[in-house]
Amino acid sequence: MSIVLIYTLTGVLWAVTAINLHTGNLGQYFTFIRFEMANHTFFILVTALMLYFLIHHSLEEILQREESLHRVGRAFKSLSECNKALIHAADEVQLMEQICRTFVEIGGYRLAWVGIAEHDEERTVRPVAQWGDRNDYLKNLKLSWIDNEWGRGPTGTAIRSCSTVVVQHIPSDPTWRLWRDRAMEHGFAASISLPLLGDEGPFGALVILAGEEGAFDNTEVKLLEELAADLSFGIRALRRDAERKKAEKERTLFASVIQQAQEGIILMDDSGLIRYANPAVEAIIGHAPDTMTGRNIREIDCEPQMHGFYTAIWDAVSRGDMRITNAIQKGGEPLPYYFDATLWSISDEAGIANTYAALIRDVTHEILLERQLSQAQRMEAIGTLAGGIAHDFNNSLASIITCTELARDDVAEDDPVRELLDVVLKSSYRGRNLVKQILTFSCQVEQERQPVHVERIIHECLKLLRASFPTSITIRHDICSQPGMVMADPTQIHQIIMNLCTNSGHAMHDSGGVLDIRLANVDLDTAAVSGFPDLPSGRYLRLSVQDTGHGMDQPTIERIFDPFFTTKTRGEGTGLGLSVVHGIVKNHGGSIMVVSEPGKGASFHIFLPRTDTPEMSPAEIWQPPPLHGQERILFVDDEEDLLFAGKRCWSGWDTRWKRAVTAMKP
Repeated sequence: MSIVLIYTLTGVLWAVTAINLHTGNLGQYFTFIRFEMANHTFFILVTALMLYFLIHHSLEEILQREESLHRVGRAFKSLSECNKALIHAADEVQLMEQICRTFVEIGGYRLAWVGIAEHDEERTVRPVAQWGDRNDYLKNLKLSWIDNEWGRGPTGTAIRSCSTVVVQHIPSDPTWRLWRDRAMEHGFAASISLPLLGDEGPFGALVILAGEEGAFDNTEVKLLEELAADLSFGIRALRRDAERKKAEKERTLFASVIQQAQEGIILMDDSGLIRYANPAVEAIIGHAPDTMTGRNIREIDCEPQMHGFYTAIWDAVSRGDMRITNAIQKGGEPLPYYFDATLWSISDEAGIANTYAALIRDVTHEILLERQLSQAQRMEAIGTLAGGIAHDFNNSLASIITCTELARDDVAEDDPVRELLDVVLKSSYRGRNLVKQILTFSCQVEQERQPVHVERIIHECLKLLRASFPTSITIRHDICSQPGMVMADPTQIHQIIMNLCTNSGHAMHDSGGVLDIRLANVDLDTAAVSGFPDLPSGRYLRLSVQDTGHGMDQPTIERIFDPFFTTKTRGEGTGLGLSVVHGIVKNHGGSIMVVSEPGKGASFHIFLPRTDTPEMSPAEIWQPPPLHGQERILFVDDEEDLLFAGKRCWSGWDTRWKRAVTAMKP
């Protein structure tokens, strides 16, 4: 505008001068003509010059306006594309990269990148997205946002101060001192660093580098700041959405865990109203979740036993107890079920406990295992004690029997002392049998084992049982076709069958009944043998002895294998029969299970490992070599009485030695 004003004043001054000159020299015609021509020429030249400068200046202003409009239009177009990216973005890094790409391809800048402010010890600024870095400018770029020499650059300052930093001339700007040479090698002349702000402060910066100086005017800076604000909002929205999806995924996972849990879970409010029950509740306690939800736990329609369990849960919640265990006898089940409920309170945001949770588990299996383990430990302790006593007692009996037999042989048959010695021998033999039974249930007797057909021993026992049982007892047997064999001592298997059947016969002696003996091949997997803690999976022969006698209650079942425990009257039994059975079964690697209920008889199920080893022929059975009378016998023992008795028994070649040899032959 100043140039145009100068030109205008010059033209007016010239016109006034020309008029004055024309008026003063009117009489001089020829001079006037020449001067007029010169005046017109000069006027034309000055006017042309003025028009030239006016037009040139106008063109410069037009070009500047066009450049400014181009930049603004480019910025608006970049802003529009970035807004589209913000709308359609689904990933944080993908959004940053799309924004950078827009600035380079549409905005015309050399490089655009986004750095995240790390919270490590050095407060590093880590580039996570870029576009236009063809020559690895960002590779190994050291930046920080802490207040030190590496953090006082444009990017670190923008993050730290939460304000935009514009550098129009990188070669002369002091904040680019540490990165100037590298920036100039890549052709960068101007930069703008825009902070990205989150809910808790800055989390990064958007950096744009241009190849020309003064590339960012005020209008463009304002647009870029708006874009940085939108980008910050978009990133925050994506992060919140990611957190929401993660939380929803976790909630879905937790809900799936609760829905698929094997333990029952019940949620109820502080009045006892059930708000939720998972599907496992039905499998454990028999009530569908939809029939429980919305009802008070104290008012659920159920069997009296289950009602007591629910009431016990609410009473425990009221008392503040955290755990209860109840035994429930379900209808039609001979054994009780044990349910364990673990309770805890759930507080709301204000810290008020207004919801209670109950974790319900069926612990029947665990309690039965604990009882079996306790019984096994008790039997082991008793067996160890009884076995130690039995060995010492057996040594004493051996010397008594040997010396008594020797003394008896030296006494005449009509001597009254011989009768006394017979009584001593009879009592000693009974004591020896008792010791043998004690050693059997304590598993301290090693017996020679061989493949045994249990069904043959069953048939032998049935012949004896039919003759000894009253007619009011019916004996039935069910033996599978081709039952397997077991590696066992036939005498001990015979002892198992006879003891079990004798006990069953005693239980049915007064009222009569049915004795059922069954033998079957079974293959047990891990799940099937889970009730036997010491029984591995495999192939077994199951021997079952069932009766319809008076049965047993649970306390009796827990003690039936204890030595000398008996429910028979005095003189009817020693209480060692089932202890011996238990010891034999355990010694053969098997297991025994008892199911009984008062008034409903008892069932004993014995599992013995099955073998396919063929039965040995008589020729394969080892036979001792024949005795010729030239052999020597060596006695080794720590009991002097046994050595004395053995020496007296085997000294010389008398009749007593011959009788003893004959007695030892099979």
